[in-house]
Amino acid sequence: MRILVVQNSRTAPIGLVGEALTDNGATLVTIAANEGEAIPDRDGPGKDGYAGLVVLGGPQDAWDDVKGPHFGRVMETIRDFTDADRPVMGICLGAQLAARAYGAKVYRHTTPELGIHPVSLTDSAQDDPLFGGFGPALNLAQWHYDTFEFPDGAVPLAYSEACERQAFRLGRATYAFQFHPEATGDILRGWASRIRDEARESNGGMLKGLEESIATHLPVAEEFTRAMTRRWLDLAR
Repeated sequence: MRILVVQNSRTAPIGLVGEALTDNGATLVTIAANEGEAIPDRDGPGKDGYAGLVVLGGPQDAWDDVKGPHFGRVMETIRDFTDADRPVMGICLGAQLAARAYGAKVYRHTTPELGIHPVSLTDSAQDDPLFGGFGPALNLAQWHYDTFEFPDGAVPLAYSEACERQAFRLGRATYAFQFHPEATGDILRGWASRIRDEARESNGGMLKGLEESIATHLPVAEEFTRAMTRRWLDLAR
């Protein structure tokens, strides 16, 4: 199966999600949309088209089309796959664009959420095809300054103390994750090293103990990512 991957920054690669997809037989077609590469149609080259869509994160704000001139096409693609009942996975910026694609507001949150933090699952997550059996809470990677409202019809799946909206599902198989299931230790360290380059608030203090958190929580988070991604791919099958 061919999975279309929309990348919004080279600093936010597909990481563990990509490993899990390829380990389970998927072929990834990655488009650097922020660099001007054209996002193909859902039924793109080849008679089989694309079985699913992954939209990755990035340092842009999902509500800023000046710095993200490709956002309109990304949101169109999310709606296209959803309408065709083909699975979508939006991660961080990708989740915010999924919310915006369906009319929900995306805006600067009151508190940045950086590092690895507890994420609680909702009651609706208990019988969700991706989240069922993982509750009641997980320690997952976070790296965001913005948040979003739930679009109409969304099923809330997860929340954290700092950010109420961590995950939702639309329809059968469109998922949006504010957290970063794809993040490896090296990806997190790279984000931490560039925190001042992002020209945002000084949040270095939030990253104290990052290495300890990586060592303690990331192995379990990786198990979740691999299982969850395999289930997502099953929805495409």
